[in-house]
Amino acid sequence: MNKELHGIIPALVTPYTAMDEVDTAGLRWIVSNCVKNGAHSIIVNGSLGEFTNLNTAERQSIIKTTIDEVNGKIPVVVGVGSPGTKNAVELAQEAAELGADVLLVLPPFYFQIGEEAVFAHFKTIAESVDTPIMMYNFPGTTKITMSPPLVARLAQVDGIIGIKNSYDSVMHLRELVRLTKDIKTFSVIAGLEDLLLPGLMLGARGSVSGLSNFIPQVLVEVYSRYRSGDISGAADLFNRVVIPLKVLAPPPEPISALKIGVKLVSGRTNTMVRYPLLDAAQGTEEKMGAFLREQALIPQSQAAK
Repeated sequence: MNKELHGIIPALVTPYTAMDEVDTAGLRWIVSNCVKNGAHSIIVNGSLGEFTNLNTAERQSIIKTTIDEVNGKIPVVVGVGSPGTKNAVELAQEAAELGADVLLVLPPFYFQIGEEAVFAHFKTIAESVDTPIMMYNFPGTTKITMSPPLVARLAQVDGIIGIKNSYDSVMHLRELVRLTKDIKTFSVIAGLEDLLLPGLMLGARGSVSGLSNFIPQVLVEVYSRYRSGDISGAADLFNRVVIPLKVLAPPPEPISALKIGVKLVSGRTNTMVRYPLLDAAQGTEEKMGAFLREQALIPQSQAAK
């Protein structure tokens, strides 16, 4: 399997049952829907997956279920975020043993540290496993901004093959691409769907996507249109479908709204999130349902309900 990071990479939510257990059947639906609609790889146990709310057994079950459902068709990227390097190493080794294709690693959040400590954190983890690593720059939650020069240094470390850059700055994304463009084994991936098209124009190789939990085909089509040279068509589809849904699932963590989308399209999951996360704003399900039906994005069997 080619483990190069590119294209549309859904970051999966973790569905729960009414008894507040991981909904394995619901997870399988999300994974299967992403695979059959052309997702290029898939992320579990990341921010949208509520990794901070998962215990060891749940985390392992999600990894095993996803790998089983994917069945080797696309790479499975597993989040192993932890504020401590030793614990991150243990999580990385655990995920590698369970069959992860790529590991998604956060910087060591919580302590106020400098770039040398961040460099040492990633290098130590990369040296602890044979599985390739995708770095995760998400200063909105970690309070650590990985500078483009730091990322360029880390891009030369064996085993580090890319970065998910969840930083709302086109200039920062541009510099990441510019400073790593000659490292053929390294991919810059926009971590925010809003930067999918600007990122591709700057040289990023794709984008992580939350909306792909329920409409992966739309994001894949935007990407495909762009890659085929239909820039206008890609922008039209992006502005017509993706942006209105982003408004209904606003940051900083739109997890409940994304679960509403999954429920509307699949007809089988609920929208539960675990504290400290809260439910989406009142009326979100009605507004999202109306929009998805208008765009013919809800299957006929669900649209009639």
